[in-house]
Amino acid sequence: MKAIGNSVIGMKRTNNEDAIYVNEQKNLYVVADGMGGCNAGEVASNTAISIFVEAMEKTENEEILDRMMFATRACNQIVYQKAKNNIEYTDMGTTLVAACIEKEKVFIIYVGDSRAYRFRDNELCQITTDHSYVMELVKIGSITKEEAEVHPKKNIITRAIGVREDVEPDIVIADIKEGDKILLCTDGLSNMVSNKEMEKILTTECSTEEKVKKLVLLANHKGGLDNISLILIEI
Repeated sequence: MKAIGNSVIGMKRTNNEDAIYVNEQKNLYVVADGMGGCNAGEVASNTAISIFVEAMEKTENEEILDRMMFATRACNQIVYQKAKNNIEYTDMGTTLVAACIEKEKVFIIYVGDSRAYRFRDNELCQITTDHSYVMELVKIGSITKEEAEVHPKKNIITRAIGVREDVEPDIVIADIKEGDKILLCTDGLSNMVSNKEMEKILTTECSTEEKVKKLVLLANHKGGLDNISLILIEI
């Protein structure tokens, strides 16, 4: 198994509010996309990942889903308290998507619109469901998934780490096999690069590092309107 991550500022932003964590030894991978004024988004994303990883290490002897749920709630609590106790961090928050690979399965926990995909047999499939305003519209049948992709309010998220005292993450368990790829990313990638474009890059005969580089370059080439962060795990 090989995992490569990258997080870049993009072409339009003045600082990077995303954060990533890659640990091949422990098969733990996390991506976060912070929000808030000044540097608050950066603080939120880095704090969330730091506390998440710390909490996972503290609970190593417990079941994986229990550990991930505990870690998500722990990082939510710390980010929430920081925002509450520091006026410069008021209203900060962050998305979070974390994946842990164990026994031919990938366990994913997430809050917000940072995504997890599984690439298998040359097809890319999103295995998380965005916690966003437009996805709520899709669920009730007001708009289609295609309309959601170009909706003017597509960046409004309905859940985030640190904005409320409690958080409700969602969990996905998916099987994995040799040849699969798991892609975690922020909307800085998924908003700029289509599934078909990602599939084309992921099918190329090159290293994991080169695939990640190509994805970032394409997102920047198409405008790089946001920070771009991703982790590509090749099984």
